[in-house]
Amino acid sequence: MTSTVLRRALLTTALISLPFVSQAQTGTRYESWSPPGGASAQAAAGSKNLLKDLKTLVDEAEKARAADRMFLRDLRDLMARYERPWTERLLFDDFADGDLTRNPTWTTMSGEYWVEQGYGLRSKAVAGSSAATTTGPSNGKISKEQMALSILGAVLQGANKNKTNTNTAPAAPAVKAEPAVLSARARISNAFLLTTSFSSWKGEGSFAYAVTQGTGNSGYRLVYKPKQTARGASLDLVRVTNRGEGTIDSISIDSLEDKKNHSLEWTRTKDGQMAVSIDGKKALSARDASFRDPFDAVAIINNGADVIVKSVEVLGMR
Repeated sequence: MTSTVLRRALLTTALISLPFVSQAQTGTRYESWSPPGGASAQAAAGSKNLLKDLKTLVDEAEKARAADRMFLRDLRDLMARYERPWTERLLFDDFADGDLTRNPTWTTMSGEYWVEQGYGLRSKAVAGSSAATTTGPSNGKISKEQMALSILGAVLQGANKNKTNTNTAPAAPAVKAEPAVLSARARISNAFLLTTSFSSWKGEGSFAYAVTQGTGNSGYRLVYKPKQTARGASLDLVRVTNRGEGTIDSISIDSLEDKKNHSLEWTRTKDGQMAVSIDGKKALSARDASFRDPFDAVAIINNGADVIVKSVEVLGMR
């Protein structure tokens, strides 16, 4: 079965790759005959049928476990390069207008986001507020009660300085900063293509793109972890459900902390096959069918990294 699948796959690949030979190339005296629709339309239809047949063979081989898993994955990657079903733009922003509130409308869920002209989208995590750090009214006025409390606090502080007791109160626990999360609502087909350009400036924290469903965080995340002291950079494809998080695939990659823009492409097909490439080089390939419905939003999540997003685009299927 393996050899049969291989022969058919190679034949299909060869047919897909065959160039159309022109009259000038062959030197023949006869003109080629083109039926209604033209050669380009015929070529597109032929390639689509060939890819469909190849996909059927790969699915059958995978189901019957009749071929090597890595070989089948390579065939799926090959099909993905020829099949580009994502034709409808669902979301795009290059942040050139400096406005996060329209076209598209982004909502800051936590942390801070802003557009730095000439660079792109920037963000930082912000520690949660606490009662100890609460300030007075926003109008800047101080009431008599607040004034009395301030004077009493100063008196007590001065009295404590005169005491010889060296015991000190325990330090307040540090407030952990929440990730900076930015989200944009969009009707995203289950099969999608997300492309982005970003630069990483420091080897710390993590940074992620996500597609989500519903009001929660369920969906997929593509997490980039910059190169840090103890390890290199990594890329994780994560599934998030109401049961928790699970890593679908993970790989170590070359460090991107060179302050230069890098392109990232994340694709998903109708059968759940996902692939990720960085600067045109394949990085991840995995299949997961946990989510079959359309997604509702795109999110950008910064958990302590220093990353600038130059642009983000999502294409989908009709």
